[in-house]
This record gives sequence, C-alpha cells and structure tokens, in this order.
Amino acid sequence: MHFRIIEPTEALRPYISRYVFVMAEGSTDIMTPPADDPRFVNGKHVQQLLPNYGSMIFMRNVVADINGTCFDGLVLLGANQTTISLTTVSGWFEGMMLDFEPGGMHALLGIDLQQLSGKVLSASDYADEGLLQLDLLYKDSINEEEAARLLDAFFLGHILHKEDSNYTRLSKVIAACDAMKGNITAAEMASVACLSERQFLRVFRQYVGLPPKQFVRLRRFHRAIQTMQQMSAAGKPIDLLAIALQHGYYDLSHMAMEFQQMGCVSPSHFRMLGIPLTADFSVFFA
Repeated sequence: MHFRIIEPTEALRPYISRYVFVMAEGSTDIMTPPADDPRFVNGKHVQQLLPNYGSMIFMRNVVADINGTCFDGLVLLGANQTTISLTTVSGWFEGMMLDFEPGGMHALLGIDLQQLSGKVLSASDYADEGLLQLDLLYKDSINEEEAARLLDAFFLGHILHKEDSNYTRLSKVIAACDAMKGNITAAEMASVACLSERQFLRVFRQYVGLPPKQFVRLRRFHRAIQTMQQMSAAGKPIDLLAIALQHGYYDLSHMAMEFQQMGCVSPSHFRMLGIPLTADFSVFFA
C-alpha cells in the first residue's frame, strides 16, 4: 500500500491539516491478499478511518462501502467520534483523504457541521456545484502534486475576504483548551469566546459539529496519538503513563478507555504500530 502526505499551502494550514494520497498495491483480480492481513476481509480492502473534525474522501476508479453505503467519487464526512470503516468493493483503492482542522470545513465551505455531524454524503447528495466540479478536476489530474495544487486553488478561493469573527473566537477557545489539557468547561470556553454560554454552544456546534465535552475528548485523543507518533519518529521510548498525564487523562486506565471508545484499539496497540504505512496515524491506521 502506498501513502503520500502533501501539506496544503501555508495560508490553508489553519483550516486543512493535510492531503493524504492512498493507493492499494494490487487488486484481488491479480493478487491474493495474505490471510492474516487485517486490511483485507473476504477479498476486499478494508481501511479504518479514525475520528475527525470533518473530512473529504476523493476516490478514483473505485467504489467503496463507507459505513454501509456505497460511494464513488467525492464523499463528505461530518465530525464523528468513532472509527469509520471504508471497504472497497473491488479490493483496490486509489484516492485521497482531506482532513480538516476544527472549524475548517465551515470556515472554507460554509457547511453547517451540526447538520453534517456523523453523516456521510456524496457531492451530489450535498448538491454543491463547486464540489462536483472539484471532483471532476481531481479525477482528471495527472499526479498527486497536480491534485494537491488544484485543491489549494479551490480552497484559497473560498477563504472569506472579511474576518470571520466566530472562527476567530473558536481559534482562541481551542488554544485555551489545549493549554488547559482539556480540563475546561463549556462555561469557561464561552467566557474565552466572549459569548453567552447559549450563544457559544450554538456557534460551536455549527463550526465543529460536536458538543464541547465531546470535542475535548476527541482533541485529547488526537494530541496523544500525535505525541506518540512524534516520539516514535524521533526514536524515543513511548511512556504511555507519561503521555496520559501530559494530555490531561487522569491515569493510564482513563486513556485506555477513551482509546478503545474512539479508536477501537488500546494505547499499547498504537505504540506497537510505531509509524505505520501512513506515517501519520492521526488519519489512518493499518
């Protein structure tokens, strides 16, 4: 399996974390997958996508079953807190995963994340002409660099020319959440945003797609696995208890429980993976 990560242009990095290009190395027509490879089930390629703040999947020459519905082409995923199963019908996968930062999908595309939360929609289901055109451009692109630049150009054209005050407030809230290791209440978040608690909850769900308490859990989970990745890349030993305390978990058992709930694996399993084929298991794990 081939993975390649291309960073978006600098102006987009507050909104989009990365473009991840994925290609399965063969199909069931020409290759028999190893019986013990968990990425293949009954001859079909299976990939688990970790919880996120909203994503897009671009597929080329493939039909995939995502949480029980078949799609081809561009797919929109709302914010969610559980793994999503992506199974290709043919056993071959070629495509790209675009992972948004918190609030990024709303800021760039005006999508109400509360309405999209937990859902999976095709571009035609969402009925956005711009996204349909983007899907066609992606399918016609020659290589990964060209596809990334097409995406950059599309999203740069959607950055608001006037300041989005609610997105600015959200950015301050997320910074405060990180500084306090997730030990922050919705009322404290509202105070940072200079909004009433009722106003804040409405804006937060619209931009992020999750209630504050659920967002805090997901943020803590993401930051913990990113720390594990960085330590593995640096060749440092991964002390799970130290990571748990560093990111605001009460103890290792607390972190293990949340990993099982959101990632369907234990922290020790992530540690065993080290740097998997994706080079970034905050998006995929193999």
